[in-house]
Amino acid sequence: MSENLTFFVPYHTGYAHAELIRSFSSYTDVHLFIYKWNPARERIKKYFSDLKQIHMYEFSIDNIISQLIKEKHRKIVILLTASTNYLFGQIQLRLFRLIQQYISSIIDVYPVGHCMYGCQSCIYAYTHCLPITFTNYIQTKDEKLLLEKDFEILICPSYSFESAPFSLLSNSDIIEYILTLKYSHLIKLHPLAYEYKDNNNNHPFLSLTDLEKKHVELLFQSKNLLLNEQINTLKLIEHTRIIICDSNSSIPFETLYFQDNKYIFVYETIDDYDEQDDREKYFHKFSNVEQLKLLFENYYNHQLECKTENSHEFFLEKYDEPNGNEIEKLVHIRQWIIIDKQNNQEESFDIDTIKQTIHNEFKSISTPMTLYTLGELSMSEIEQSFFSDENQLFDIMQNNVNEL
Repeated sequence: MSENLTFFVPYHTGYAHAELIRSFSSYTDVHLFIYKWNPARERIKKYFSDLKQIHMYEFSIDNIISQLIKEKHRKIVILLTASTNYLFGQIQLRLFRLIQQYISSIIDVYPVGHCMYGCQSCIYAYTHCLPITFTNYIQTKDEKLLLEKDFEILICPSYSFESAPFSLLSNSDIIEYILTLKYSHLIKLHPLAYEYKDNNNNHPFLSLTDLEKKHVELLFQSKNLLLNEQINTLKLIEHTRIIICDSNSSIPFETLYFQDNKYIFVYETIDDYDEQDDREKYFHKFSNVEQLKLLFENYYNHQLECKTENSHEFFLEKYDEPNGNEIEKLVHIRQWIIIDKQNNQEESFDIDTIKQTIHNEFKSISTPMTLYTLGELSMSEIEQSFFSDENQLFDIMQNNVNEL
């Protein structure tokens, strides 16, 4: 554990970023600032409560500055898990770089992201080819996966947007087929699906479509559904032979790491097709239920080609070999420890000046997404401030998500 460095993380999701936080906490302590509008905030607080190297607070400018003052004798890195491919992540980056101008102990504001190659949320240019997604998996590899029964097929559907409903979870025929599937299988939903089911409370800008919500309700009737527990998906992939997932996801690429000749069934519609996708030679693609049935038929009749024999080499073209030391490598690459920047422990902070600067910077773009980023209001307070009805709220939020 490093005594000279600490991480500050604004946290806006549920289990989706839990593995990432555990990875960084293996190097030094992490200060987690959980947004009050985050519907999974209580679950996250409970999940991390036993980890003494993770300290949790409600997200607010006051709380962040207060902890910055307490930790000013150390080098501080702000880690952003939100993708800067989208508006929320961009505003976060702007906010914390503004704060950095006033507090010398902040040596970096780093958009680490949360996904790997192949996902629209992936900010590949920032990764330095380090597979941080694998860090906690490698570090805990000796811990046995305890499930009630074995499974040969792992189904990991992602989610989509109302304006682009192209996910596996949006296909009614395939969902109905999965519910009747006789082969041994396990269903692992996206964390947003569990949060919707548990809270019946949508994330303000990361949400399932109405059709996906309907299908989640159906999948919860399956005895093969993995209940809402935080289990590293890589551990599940390790133990399966067939992966069923979406094209717009990091799971297909993550599966390429394994060297035991897995079969990757990737759902992709014509609307989602990308001719530049260099992963596809390792996948068996399907776009409807009949194609999926045929893949199963050929597999169980030993007539389906295995396309992943050399997939590990492709993985290594994009990322280094995972070894559990990715955070240490990142610290070295970003020079977080060797930065020759003397922290002035006598430095005083004019909190009011910092807050006024933030106010001045963002007052001209007082949009809902800006207010969510600043974190001072709850979701209901933001709704009341901007919208007269829920439909208007959804339309504006969706426009924010799809702006880029």
